[in-house]
Amino acid sequence: MIIHTINRRVHIKTAFILLIICASLLPFTAQSVESHAFNTLNLNPMVQIFGLPSLANQVLGAQGLFEVEIEQQTANYYSQSISNDEVITLDGETWKTRLNIAYALTDHSEISISVPYIRHSSGYMDDLIYNWHDTFGMPQNNRTKSTNNNIDLYYSVNGKTPVDLNSTVSGIGDIRLTYAHQLNAFNRDLILQTVIKLPTGDVATLTGSGGTDLSIGLMINDAISFERQNINTWAGAAVTYLGKADGDLSDNQKDLAWSASAGLGWPINSALILKTQFDGHSAVYNSNTTELGDPALMLTFGGDYYFTPLYRLELSAVEDIIAETSPDIVFSVKFSAKFE
Repeated sequence: MIIHTINRRVHIKTAFILLIICASLLPFTAQSVESHAFNTLNLNPMVQIFGLPSLANQVLGAQGLFEVEIEQQTANYYSQSISNDEVITLDGETWKTRLNIAYALTDHSEISISVPYIRHSSGYMDDLIYNWHDTFGMPQNNRTKSTNNNIDLYYSVNGKTPVDLNSTVSGIGDIRLTYAHQLNAFNRDLILQTVIKLPTGDVATLTGSGGTDLSIGLMINDAISFERQNINTWAGAAVTYLGKADGDLSDNQKDLAWSASAGLGWPINSALILKTQFDGHSAVYNSNTTELGDPALMLTFGGDYYFTPLYRLELSAVEDIIAETSPDIVFSVKFSAKFE
């Protein structure tokens, strides 16, 4: 696992350096376009059922403004662990389609509702990932051609089997309600954020936990410290109360989880922003397996393209820095539009 993690870090670092070099060749013009934090969540199928937050570094900023976002995230994963009385296999692909509608209550506060549709299946990316690793001599992390294009989500602990899925399942996930308020300190924006995750999904299909979760977080958005380099940075942390999941999963879940995020945005010209971000969280289960019992750390890299100041396209990829605690790879595309 250590070699697998090191190879991933080298691969990510190389890709990001190439991205920076390519971007540096583009004509640069300082602009006042905004850098938005990524909506990076751990799509490990047994972790994403809980309400761990993605912290925002911006609010809409103009009373009465609406924003509509449509986001498609695709996560591919394969891992297997046996530890004491626990056995877990996570083999499959998760597609999460999210509709988010936000409304600016004031120039400094907003509310939003996020409705996800989640699908766990055998997916389409197994062969691509296997061939990529094979071509560049990267570890397969126990992937084989025989495990490609399968769905096997299985968890057994202390003689109970809370999860056993081997066919495609889908449905509406847990809806989130968010309130965000912007404060100011030393010319930096402070975003206070509260998120309530409602039990609208179904734990039997891993589209929800069956419990109500509450998170409170703070994000600092800093456009001053690296103003000469035209770089915007952000960092924040949150704590989440995890309501009891339905069924046997509640026997091993924790009551509290901690999250943290830090990133930067670099406007290249009036339309393009490059971004990267680290996200991590503490374990949400009391487990001896890596997949459930270890903290997770993820790296997201990508960027925004502004068609106009009101219409934005975001593309990103997420890698697991701590292997097996989150999906091997997540690809995301998001389109957002603002309306007065």
